[in-house]
Amino acid sequence: MKKILFILSVLVLGLTFVSCGTTEEIPEDLSSAQLLQQGQNAYFAGTYEVAEKYYIETIKRFGDDTQTYIEARYELGHLYIKTKDYRKAYANFTEILKIYEATPAGYLPPAYKKLCELGLSKIPEKELEKIKAEN
Repeated sequence: MKKILFILSVLVLGLTFVSCGTTEEIPEDLSSAQLLQQGQNAYFAGTYEVAEKYYIETIKRFGDDTQTYIEARYELGHLYIKTKDYRKAYANFTEILKIYEATPAGYLPPAYKKLCELGLSKIPEKELEKIKAEN
């Protein structure tokens, strides 16, 4: 009986710790690089909602910097591919590609343009057709 109580208490404490981790506030003093890194850490840990929260917060705080905005949007698109939210992935990738079209060559790092094109290619053709039909 003691073993069962111990296991239950460990599980409850573990779930409390995990749930607290997903609702904690993001510190105000983090730089854009730190926010993106926290998002990537959460992504690699499989806590996609937390990762999304960090990427969106990066855009809210530092979205006026085009390069940071593109990087955060790309990370969101990549996250949405992973979670099979293809509409959101498409929206993020195509938004970045539109920014590239409107920006003089050489101003933005070319890697994100290529990465977005690759990201779009990961959307299943049937899903892509549906998304394009809606737009």
